[in-house]
Formats: sequence, C-alpha cells, structure tokens
Amino acid sequence: MLKAFISFHIQLALSVLMPSWYQRDFFDDQKPSKHAHYRRFSKHYRAKRRLVRTLWTGTGFLILAFPSPPILVGGVLFSTCLSFAILDESE
Repeated sequence: MLKAFISFHIQLALSVLMPSWYQRDFFDDQKPSKHAHYRRFSKHYRAKRRLVRTLWTGTGFLILAFPSPPILVGGVLFSTCLSFAILDESE
C-alpha cells in the first residue's frame, strides 16, 4: 500500500513537472519536430544502435579474451568514442 502511495505521488509530480511532449504517447509522422526523441524511433537510428551494440559486444569479448588493464581501458575508451561518433545526430 505504501509502495502504491509513493508511486502515485511520484507520477503526479512528474506529470506536473515534465513538459507536454513527454506526456503524449503518440507520434505524428507528419510533424517529427513535435517530440524531442522522435529520431530514436526511426529505422536509421535503430540500425545505428544495433551497430553500436555489436561494437560493444565485440569489445566485451576482446576484454574477456585479453584481461589486462591496458586492453580494458583502451578498448572501453575506443568503443565509447566510436559509439558517440556513430550515434551522432548529424547526417
């Protein structure tokens, strides 16, 4: 009961504090600028995310195959930089 009470009040506070586009559940294809996260639902962006997921999986296997600190740090930094470059919003 306490959990439901707290959850209700958190949702109530979020509905007051969040902007109006956050509360809508629909996405209008004709006006993609209406929703701030519209690009995240496009096929192009999902393909980019799939590529980044593959990159991180490969980096994880590399780190498991060669468990040394230089490989770990180098692999994580390289994958992070490459992930940001791939998921960049510019075309």
